[in-house]
Amino acid sequence: MKTFLKKIFVFIFIFFLIDKIFYIFIFMAPSKEVDRRLEKLINGKINKDIIILGSSRGARNVIAKQIQDSLGVSTYNLSYPGSNIEFHKFLLETLIKFNKKPKYVLLVVDDIAELSPSNAIVFRFDRLYPLVKYDYINNELIKRGESGLLSYVMALARMKRNNLYIWKKHFSRLDTILECGSMPLSFQKKTETWDYQKSIAYNIRDEIPQKLEAYSEFQKLCIENKINLIVIFPPNYRKFSVSFEKRMKELSDRHVSFYVYDTLNNVYKDKAFFYDRGHLQKKGAVIFTNEIIKMLKAQMDNN
Repeated sequence: MKTFLKKIFVFIFIFFLIDKIFYIFIFMAPSKEVDRRLEKLINGKINKDIIILGSSRGARNVIAKQIQDSLGVSTYNLSYPGSNIEFHKFLLETLIKFNKKPKYVLLVVDDIAELSPSNAIVFRFDRLYPLVKYDYINNELIKRGESGLLSYVMALARMKRNNLYIWKKHFSRLDTILECGSMPLSFQKKTETWDYQKSIAYNIRDEIPQKLEAYSEFQKLCIENKINLIVIFPPNYRKFSVSFEKRMKELSDRHVSFYVYDTLNNVYKDKAFFYDRGHLQKKGAVIFTNEIIKMLKAQMDNN
């Protein structure tokens, strides 16, 4: 019996020893990433007056440096392509927890998909996986059911498949990030069809409760922390959805401000300024960002 227990003890000891070796991969993983904005956020290195949040429409359509240079106010873009309102709320919570609170948050919304079902925008777990060395990230993954309680003590339980990738990653044409966090595109999608479409009617019955709750909590975070929240409606290559704007205003606190792109500007009916139907090229993003600058200047002058 003693021999058996001794073997069990030796096995457990060796297993835990080997397990600890995998921490090497966990601690190396962040350095292999090209998009390190979330790691900077956790480490309190994004202390800006204006923060831009959204999915690819925030990342592509709004150029943070242009706002900063024009207004002389520090600005950073924390928009992630393919991310939804739940992920934006997580980023805002992280921002407030570890960094100086911004004066303004610009939430660039995703038209019909913002509060409705969409496979195109999700909670970006893939941005959290490379950062599992941080307990804050591991705790978030546990809370969301992406990791188990064993990850508190075991490296193998904390690891994700991409933590084994040991080579430095590189930007593609679609994910190159400027120093200010923005990701404008300087080319056009070759496979896009360019017929200018009618407005899409917004259907309240399609809304997802979790997204509605996340948007409500997002607003509360801004209000409780005295952050000016401005909801931004960027252009699509189609007529603007007034019904979506109306619904967002119905769901918003009276302290929330709104900005709709200049729907009378014919630039937004010209495909030459778009990457695809939902995203501007850089020359279009410069024009749209200038609109935002004028709106912000007016707000700042009135405050």
